[in-house]
Amino acid sequence: MRHLTFHTSSEEHTIALGVALGRMLRAGDVLTLDGELGAGKTRLVRGIAEGMGLDPGQVSSPTYVVVHEYTLPAGGDRTITSGRPSVQTPLFHVDAYRLSGPDDLDMLGWDRVMEGMGVVVIEWAARIAAALEREPSLGRVRIQAEAATERRLDLIAPAAWRVRGGWAGLEGLAGRPTHESGKDALPAGWARCPVTGRAVAPDTATYPFVDERAKLADLGKWLSGAYIVSRGVTEDDLLDPDLADGRGHEST
Repeated sequence: MRHLTFHTSSEEHTIALGVALGRMLRAGDVLTLDGELGAGKTRLVRGIAEGMGLDPGQVSSPTYVVVHEYTLPAGGDRTITSGRPSVQTPLFHVDAYRLSGPDDLDMLGWDRVMEGMGVVVIEWAARIAAALEREPSLGRVRIQAEAATERRLDLIAPAAWRVRGGWAGLEGLAGRPTHESGKDALPAGWARCPVTGRAVAPDTATYPFVDERAKLADLGKWLSGAYIVSRGVTEDDLLDPDLADGRGHEST
């Protein structure tokens, strides 16, 4: 087992850590989340969904539903983006808070949830611990509040996760501070996609763009002339062949 400790300073940072986790998780994985109410468990799950290529807007606290299944891909189509698992891998989000024990699982279709076709994330997993003892790909996250917006997250991961793509990026976040402060803080080395505004890990193939679609959208702006120079033209600019050909764009 591998133990990593992360420190987050904002909700955005917690979601970004979830993105890194989601990029590494695969069908058949089970991740338990423990922490007090309001610690940020659901925000972490939103990041995991985004990292899997799913729509994070689907994610809400499942306390009254017990099990949510998320399958809608980000962007509303079935495009598979570089560096991510297939968007057809579902995410099962379970909240065991209202369960009295493993015996309550039969009425929830538990066999289908655990058959290995998706990633399973379980909040308040201690209530059904006996049902998870023999899971071969079981990871655990403990979230603790250290201040109003600061959190400590301890991850215990099985050895099999360490050989996967995305593990190095996740491991590199352990103990790192953010490079910004406030609500938009991101882990050090991360960037915000200039097209979508979403957090992008430094090992993303299309960095600093979140995926190929965003990269192509940005390229399209250049090719169409949509980018505008936000200053006056200088004497040096007049030597630019693009400007000389009338292809440059100026805004004063």
